[in-house]
Amino acid sequence: MYVEVIGTHQQASKEDLKGKFVVVIDTLRATSTIVTALANGCQQVFPVATCNEAKVLSTSWEPDRVLLAAEKRGHSIPGFPLGNSPRTFTPDKVAGKTLFLVTTNGTVALQKAQSASCVVIGALLNGQRVAEYIVEQEPEEVVILCSGTQGRFSLEDIITAGKIIGHIWDHRSASANELAIAAFQLYQVNREQFVPLMAQTAHGQSLLAQGDGDDLNFCLQEDLYPVIPQQTLSRVRLLTG
Repeated sequence: MYVEVIGTHQQASKEDLKGKFVVVIDTLRATSTIVTALANGCQQVFPVATCNEAKVLSTSWEPDRVLLAAEKRGHSIPGFPLGNSPRTFTPDKVAGKTLFLVTTNGTVALQKAQSASCVVIGALLNGQRVAEYIVEQEPEEVVILCSGTQGRFSLEDIITAGKIIGHIWDHRSASANELAIAAFQLYQVNREQFVPLMAQTAHGQSLLAQGDGDDLNFCLQEDLYPVIPQQTLSRVRLLTG
């Protein structure tokens, strides 16, 4: 097995990901939100790139079965009941619903990965289960695609990639690119201080400035939800069994 970590989704094209086993990460906050929503009973999630696309696609479902959520650069969008805070995707709001989610980075990365043979959604919240699934499937090559933040490296995504790689290495040997090796080292060194470390990052500072510090604490929890969200074509559902 070979594991490649890509630092931002801008560094990969659809053609680069075509036919590969891909893990998409946007720890703060899109993939954490998707993991949480599905773990709390959401039926399926459609990651979309624009608010207009979300509104148009949602008209194919009964209004009472649809939930719209969107953010742009961390801020909620008028006309969308939810933003991108995973803490708000509670069972009473999402159970049985079809969610259309628009975010600045994570949903764009997921759309780019639609050419892959298998796409799973990773976060610290489900990192160990994602690694176990990779080991179970035994792909020859795994691409861990970090969403980044508007084209910039995001430390939280790289550390999440490092967690997944570490759990893979717990079960089997695998070669890796240099960013994957660095990601593993970053995770190992910092696993006892995620919150104070991430509070110093640009993304962490942004969340704190917006009053979303509780999201920082929530998203940095490890293995809260042992689930595997998988994207097939344009929708994300939980794998069962």
